[in-house]
Amino acid sequence: MNMHFFAGFIAVALVFGTGAVQAAGSGAVSGGGAPSAGPSRTPEQMAKSVYKSGQKYRKRAEKYETKAAEADKEKSIAKYTDKARVQYEKAIEKYLQAYAYNNSFHEALNELGYSYRKIGDYDNAVRAYNTALNIEPNYVQAIEYRGEAYLALGLFDKTKEAYLVLFRTDQDQAALLMVAMQAWVASAGEQSTAEADAFAGWIEERQVLAEGTQTLSMNNTRDW
Repeated sequence: MNMHFFAGFIAVALVFGTGAVQAAGSGAVSGGGAPSAGPSRTPEQMAKSVYKSGQKYRKRAEKYETKAAEADKEKSIAKYTDKARVQYEKAIEKYLQAYAYNNSFHEALNELGYSYRKIGDYDNAVRAYNTALNIEPNYVQAIEYRGEAYLALGLFDKTKEAYLVLFRTDQDQAALLMVAMQAWVASAGEQSTAEADAFAGWIEERQVLAEGTQTLSMNNTRDW
């Protein structure tokens, strides 16, 4: 489906950002048709509405992912994985619409990036996260999500940078990215290269440092 590509992202934003958003605000139906009943809603209200729909699709996708993880037959795993992908694709459409209605909606962009990442479209995921962070530079969840996308793309220096930013600003988000990096190390296997091995070593060093920092923090807050 064309919505999967970031070109679709821009195209939809442009369309909804002009006539369709104006039509929504005036109570009209885009593309012709009778005016909608009831009071008109602002573009921001429309954005929140379709964003909530996107969140519902995300939750459905995650339920299918859980079923896939619990399944013991390849056929069942494939079935639930496909179902999850369909739900993420639907979520992508809703998040695109939300951003088109409100182009300062950084949460929608963050969720857009998440959904792109979950279907393996890491380039568009990074673009969505970048756009979210252009709006809200200190949005740590987007920094963490983008770090995971960088990791999937093999952009180790950028992954390191994301982790170090989070380590300084948000320990919880840093820990999430650390878990993702450790999972990557566990799954690298025989595909490792000199660069990947060096990155794995860096991850191990950072994990030791993180554990030491956490212990120190606990000692400093302990009531002796």
